[in-house]
Amino acid sequence: MRPTSGELIQSIVSALESQVAPQVQDKWAASVLRSAAQLLKHLAVRAEEEGRVLIEDNEDARQVLEAIAPRLSGAAATVELCATTQDALNMADPAPYDTVALGVRNDAYQWAVERLVRHRDVVRDAGVHDELHAYLQRRLRRERHLYFPVFTGPPF
Repeated sequence: MRPTSGELIQSIVSALESQVAPQVQDKWAASVLRSAAQLLKHLAVRAEEEGRVLIEDNEDARQVLEAIAPRLSGAAATVELCATTQDALNMADPAPYDTVALGVRNDAYQWAVERLVRHRDVVRDAGVHDELHAYLQRRLRRERHLYFPVFTGPPF
């Protein structure tokens, strides 16, 4: 579909930067405009990449949680931590084109991962620290282009 969502959003950013920004005299309004433009730049990248990133991250998180789950039940893990992990793993598979459902599944996986990170003692006792750490590093690499250089570049 032409123009793509990313192209449409980028054209809005260009219009804001070239036509609106030069006319804004109020410092607060100019700051808000720059922030809005930065968020739109992020959205332009995200609109094009979100489905792929969610599919890749969901698969990676699922594999890690499936490998970790049996070892948690044998460790001094709380019932709640095991249940959170199992609930995330038991969710129905979303359609690959349904970014909303992919996002819901990713939220469940991330909730389980956050719970594991908060329970470092359980993670250490279960011997799953390395797998969890490696997953988080892969996630960071997978999403890095969504934030850098968009939020670290110079303002217009």
